[in-house]
Amino acid sequence: MDLHEIIIKAWEDETFKQELLRNPKAAIEKELGVTIPEGIDIQIHEQTETTIHLVLPPKPEKVQAKEGS
Repeated sequence: MDLHEIIIKAWEDETFKQELLRNPKAAIEKELGVTIPEGIDIQIHEQTETTIHLVLPPKPEKVQAKEGS
């Protein structure tokens, strides 16, 4: 199972979806059979037809401006 399959399972299994939303780290660890290191936080946001989530990655040490900007 991979993260794509986690999403499919959440679509098909409401109980799993609620567990994933409530405690994503534990739900993913259980489904994938992995241990996620301490200090790693996982947040799940449910997208709707009217809400889109944009994730901003950490700022790199050096930001290069796009030519023509």
